Amino acid sequence: MAQTRTGILVAAVVWAIGSPALAQSPSPVRGGILTLGMGGDLTTINPSLTSAVPEAMIGCGIYEGLVETASDFSTKPLLAKSWTVSDDGLEYTFLLNKAKWQDGKDFTSADVAYSLIEFNAKASPMFRAAGALIDKIDTPAPDKVVIHLKQPYGTFLLSLSCIQGGSIMPEHIFKGTDPRTNPASSSAPVGTGPFMLKTWRRGDVIELARNPNYWDPGKPYLDGIIAKILPQATSRLQALQSGEIDFIQGWNMAPSDEAVVKKNSDLKLEKTGYAPAAIIVAFNNKRPILADTRVRQALFMATDRDYLLGTTWFGDGEVSVQPFNDSISWAKNPDVDFRKLYPFSYEKAGKLLDEAGYPLKDGTRFTLHITVSSDSPERTQVALALKSMWRSIGVDVQVDTVERAVYINQVYTTHNFDINIDGLNTFGDPALGITRIYATDAIGRVLGNASGYSNPQIDALFSSAEKIIDVKKRGDLYKQATAILAKDVPVMPVRDYRMTDAAWKGVHGLWGVLGPADWRNGWVEQK
Repeated sequence: MAQTRTGILVAAVVWAIGSPALAQSPSPVRGGILTLGMGGDLTTINPSLTSAVPEAMIGCGIYEGLVETASDFSTKPLLAKSWTVSDDGLEYTFLLNKAKWQDGKDFTSADVAYSLIEFNAKASPMFRAAGALIDKIDTPAPDKVVIHLKQPYGTFLLSLSCIQGGSIMPEHIFKGTDPRTNPASSSAPVGTGPFMLKTWRRGDVIELARNPNYWDPGKPYLDGIIAKILPQATSRLQALQSGEIDFIQGWNMAPSDEAVVKKNSDLKLEKTGYAPAAIIVAFNNKRPILADTRVRQALFMATDRDYLLGTTWFGDGEVSVQPFNDSISWAKNPDVDFRKLYPFSYEKAGKLLDEAGYPLKDGTRFTLHITVSSDSPERTQVALALKSMWRSIGVDVQVDTVERAVYINQVYTTHNFDINIDGLNTFGDPALGITRIYATDAIGRVLGNASGYSNPQIDALFSSAEKIIDVKKRGDLYKQATAILAKDVPVMPVRDYRMTDAAWKGVHGLWGVLGPADWRNGWVEQK
């Protein structure tokens, strides 16, 4: 992919995938390899085992859901070619496309039933809510599935997309095995998707090749995808500028690099297909010191979040004002504002720590460790800023930067940390992207509840809201939850934002579907 970009342009025609044409765009060209730069290696290639962005970016090119979700949250057919929903919202009937697994076996309704009940409902941090509400699944024909819900669930269709943890797995490969150790989750994935795993050299490169038997004729356009592991943000930017890579997903884009990309006429910036996201600082509520709400509140008041937004993210986004992302307006509680509850004040923070029984002794109250992933340099900057800020109230901070796989294990599996900094997507609905941060049953799930916070009242409010279709009634329950979470502060939301991708100007079709990249419709101009 280090070829010179001559950019052989094709005729401009009106073109849009799956939606009315909105603008003049080049016509898609078949062929070519797209190369991207990733900040760290994957922990799994199975998108149903995690809600992490890098895993979804690769895994959802191999595995697919019944539907896909557009960036405007409309639902489009994928493995399911059509569906109907009963008037009471309890019965979903799907007709399936004729597809094959990448080992040549037929994809059938049995795979759907197995995946949703036995796999995703148990293993996916994203699908947990939807899975819990499935009463039974009927498979009257190989190409027909009828899903019966215990109660209506307003975001059920959204939950059936790969990016929401609803990807369909081959029953004949996974049944009776541990999905986390099954080779189909790592070295030998078997999906229905547009691409197949060709090579995975750990810590170096992941190569995907076009699935020659893909069920959707003419797709994908690309011959293949190469993902290069480039841990340093500067290395990724230099590779993009030189033509070594074509694409950097927003998760791996340093905000400071956006200005550089804007100045290069061969490159472009695109808002990622992901819904609004948030940067959060999670406190391990199981640690004796951090188990005290007053300590968490004090650390909140000792954090100048306006400074962090301006210096680390160059003003891109907004300072979080409550536990739910500010963009989900219907769930926003107008009476909750972190700026009023926890105004930046070293004096007030120090008094709270005194009340909690942690007076200054030789200038220090206690020591905490902040764990961050090495593939996100801006979060290391935040950790260092917190170290400086919290030192002003007598809290000694040690920053531990570890490789991403180690980070995921320490934070979400073994809970061997004090504080961590992470970015989590809201997916446009609290049931999909926010509940997992606070719900008791999301503890231990990758990119789930890292803090270990457990509150039966919060669990009940979230559970009730997930079972209601009426948006206003759901919003009322979430507003109650917001007020409780704002007081308990198991995590400290810092920044609300949308990620920005950087790409060569000859890359097209990756944007429009909710998620890190739409590989099925992506293509590159000839070089």
